[in-house]
Amino acid sequence: MLLLDVLSLVPVAVFVLTIYLVYKHPSVKIPFTSKYVHIDYGYAPIVGVILLFLTFSIGVDSIWRGVMGIGNIRPYSILVIIVSFSYICVSLDYTGFFEYLSMRVVRLSRGSGKRLFVYTFLFASFLTLFTDNDIVILTMTPIIIYTCRDAKINPIPFLFSMFFAANIMSVTLYIGNPVNIIAADAAGLTFVPYMKWMLIPSILAEVVCLLLLWLVFKRKVPEKLVVPEIDPSRTLKDRSGALFGSTILVLSIAVFSISPDLTGVAPWVTPPFFAVAMFLHDLFRRRPYEGVEDISQHSSLKEIIRRVPWKVIPFIIGLFIIVDGLASAGWTDMLASQLSRIGNPVLLTVAITYLSLALCNFMNNHPASIFLVRTFQSPLFTVLAASSVGSSLALVLGANFGANLTLMGSLAGLMWAKILSDKGQPVSFSEFSKYGLLIMPIVAAVACLGLAAELALWA
Repeated sequence: MLLLDVLSLVPVAVFVLTIYLVYKHPSVKIPFTSKYVHIDYGYAPIVGVILLFLTFSIGVDSIWRGVMGIGNIRPYSILVIIVSFSYICVSLDYTGFFEYLSMRVVRLSRGSGKRLFVYTFLFASFLTLFTDNDIVILTMTPIIIYTCRDAKINPIPFLFSMFFAANIMSVTLYIGNPVNIIAADAAGLTFVPYMKWMLIPSILAEVVCLLLLWLVFKRKVPEKLVVPEIDPSRTLKDRSGALFGSTILVLSIAVFSISPDLTGVAPWVTPPFFAVAMFLHDLFRRRPYEGVEDISQHSSLKEIIRRVPWKVIPFIIGLFIIVDGLASAGWTDMLASQLSRIGNPVLLTVAITYLSLALCNFMNNHPASIFLVRTFQSPLFTVLAASSVGSSLALVLGANFGANLTLMGSLAGLMWAKILSDKGQPVSFSEFSKYGLLIMPIVAAVACLGLAAELALWA
């Protein structure tokens, strides 16, 4: 076992403090003033980075790697994707487009609550096959809120149905989640080989999750829904903006979803171009939104920009830097040494799945994935080639499913909570965790056993 000195405990202590601040988000008084600073999830990792720098636990090189990455890992690319699609979705929501879709969804359910619940789950799963799970969550969340408001029902069962489905089916394809790309690239897996391994585990997980969700929420899903009589098109505040924005969203998803094997272009490169096109359209719109006479084009643009989850930038960058500090202190080497002691490939797959699941909810899924990839790249991680591939795939299972365990598990969870709060339908950490802890350990067990069976048969 690798022995770690006392100084290596400093990054761990700072990491624990950072996570505490993320969860507690306290208000701290500025010395010698009457002002307070609210340390929320955006500022907490920055506090951690400052402490690490002041204690000489990290240097400028760690900060650089936290932003620019190392090897095939590029933290900035994840942020480019998230911010670009966030702006597009927020702008489109402002036109009334998602409320329009919600009216259509209610009518398709033909007044059945159970049918709407299942349709929500399947539609989110279907969309996630073609794009990133975060994008599906950003897109469908306002649709569901408007749908349930129009149908006069509790949106919670349907929001959880969508959220869980997106984070499970995202396992299937290489582009389903940025963590898939991180793990697959590190393991040398391209689009098709990756899909070959992950298709069966994701289908097994989807079926089990839908059954468990229904058992948990069936008493909260009404038998009958109120189907509004009004024309759905009347919900559109800006028809031309909705047409332009929906076209931009479809095109950006389509281009983003093209396999890098075909284009030779990294997926993160294209979304900013579509976000800029959307921004320019919002900037030069010549009239305010229809039916919203008191909002000028400039004030509406400011409101759109305000609603973009900008705090994810310091959050994710700060955590990446802290993870690099942990790796530099030898913690990845120590973990690699311990994991290498598990000789059985099946046990190793199960262990890494649940380790990844847990780590995601301590340090968020993107930094946790990088921490584990750095562990697998350690010279002390001495396993067979098949076990090495299985480890990367198990990481993917845990990193995707971990998003459904607590709100801390993914960026999408934090942004989802922000959207719900803005819409007047907040979901607390404890409420989310209650359902996540009840459902996801079972789903993860089924999926990782399916993966382990594949590795035993085909590796």
